[in-house]
Formats: sequence, C-alpha cells, structure tokens
Amino acid sequence: MWTQPTKLFRRFTRRKFWASRQSAALIVTATAFLIVACSNAVAGDPTSLTSSDHTQSAASQASGETAKDLEPSFDFDLELFANDEHQAGETISLFGFAGDPVVLNFWFPSCPPCVAEMPDFEALHQKYKDDGLKVVGVQLLGLDSVEDGQTFVDRLDVNYMLGPDRTADDSGQIVMDYKISGFPTTIFIDRDQNIVKKWTGVLNFEKLEELTLAITN
Repeated sequence: MWTQPTKLFRRFTRRKFWASRQSAALIVTATAFLIVACSNAVAGDPTSLTSSDHTQSAASQASGETAKDLEPSFDFDLELFANDEHQAGETISLFGFAGDPVVLNFWFPSCPPCVAEMPDFEALHQKYKDDGLKVVGVQLLGLDSVEDGQTFVDRLDVNYMLGPDRTADDSGQIVMDYKISGFPTTIFIDRDQNIVKKWTGVLNFEKLEELTLAITN
C-alpha cells in the first residue's frame, strides 16, 4: 500500500537533485561571466569600448565616437551605502536628477579595474559636485554581497552616491536595463537624461573628465 507514495518520493528526490544541479550550473556560469568580463576590461579589449547605440563599426567604437541618435536613460531607485555625504538607506532615483548631468558607473568590489578607477570617480565628484554633476555607482550583486559593498566603500573612503543593484523582489534589474556586459562600465547621461556615451573598461581621470565635460554643456 506504500508503493505509490514511495514512487512519488523518488520522483521528487530526482527532481530536487536535477534542480540543484541546474542552480549550481547557473551560479558557475554567472561567476565565469563576471570573471571574464572583468578580465576583458583589464586587458583593454577593443570590443569593450562601445557607444550608446551599439550599432557603430569597430572603428567607431575604438575611436570613442558618440552616437548621433541618443537613447533615453532608464529610471531606477537606488538605496545608498553610508559614507561621509550620505546616510545608509537613503534612496535616490535617476529621474530625480532631471536637469543635471549624471555619470553612472557599474562596479563590484571583487573587480580589480573597478577598484582601480574609483578614486578618480571620487576626484571627479569632489571637483564638479557644486556644478550639479551627479556621480552614481551601482554595485552588481553576485560575487559580492551588500555587506561587502558597504565595507568596500568604507575602506576606500569614497563619498559619491553608491548602492547595490537590488529591489524588493529582484536583483540586477539596473544592470539588465542598461545591458551591461562587462565591468567596469560607465554611462554618461546628459541634462535631458539621454545616454550620450557608454564606456566599458577602466577610465583614468583625464579621460573621465573629458567625457564628463561633454555632458555638462
């Protein structure tokens, strides 16, 4: 009389086993993607220099030309990490910055090139914040946790707006909306909230300032 329940249990166990294997495979794949994306940025892969319309030739991408037809940006809410200028849990929205230029940087603590360029983002923030420039850093969750992000912000002593890509029922939505495929990636948004430039790879201060000045006019 227990034959049928036993069969059902065996089926359930097999399903749980395969679901666990599939979940593990997804985690490994995501981890490999992040490592490769971050490694490409370090190496300066020419394909990592992309413009906002994603349709320019390789030559146009390498030269860093700006697309003629600008894409609108995507609104999002971001809960900030604590630093000297912002409180933990303070929430901002991109569309709340209408009329101001925005430099939007995608990063995560385990990404060496992300770490390397962040002092330059802090320097940019300090130099132009009184002119209305908004510098925002969005942390990808996965290899690093929210707690790792806050620890990193504390250690590096950066004071622009930074927070994790997290919502109440989802994670990674901002990364998906902006089609981020490598880290670090920086998006330059003009006062009309159009995407003027999308740059994947490390930026030094000189190049960062040059691209920022293009959206402050």
